[in-house]
Amino acid sequence: MMEAEPLTLQELREMAGRPVYCPDADGYGIVKCETKGHWAGIPFLVGAWHEDGVAVNFEYNIKKRGLKCYRIEQVAAPEKDIPKQPINHEMGYGDTVLVCPNCGQSAIGNPFRKGYELYPHCPWCGQKLEGGADHGKEE
Repeated sequence: MMEAEPLTLQELREMAGRPVYCPDADGYGIVKCETKGHWAGIPFLVGAWHEDGVAVNFEYNIKKRGLKCYRIEQVAAPEKDIPKQPINHEMGYGDTVLVCPNCGQSAIGNPFRKGYELYPHCPWCGQKLEGGADHGKEE
């Protein structure tokens, strides 16, 4: 599943919006790399942990924390490269959330971006998402 060598900082910059595996964080995440401001060009690992019904979002500076990240090989599952539309899932009391059509996880977008920008790939399973950041923003 992992390459022999971790991704370099330049490779991580080029993978912005794509999923990676990080054994140091014990999971998968999306590489985020801002293009403006103080954090421009610095790759971050963005993801969420779920345990016992509790979810915790994280955003780590990869270089500052010394994290090693690896490309996710998708040879065994090329169907994940075909964009799929996220699904509206009812949470109760009339609230809905977008979930990955492949694995059902809900942390598939950046709520801090204008218009709730979807990630291009699910950070949990790597499924390419229709309407993700590399396909233009949803209206």
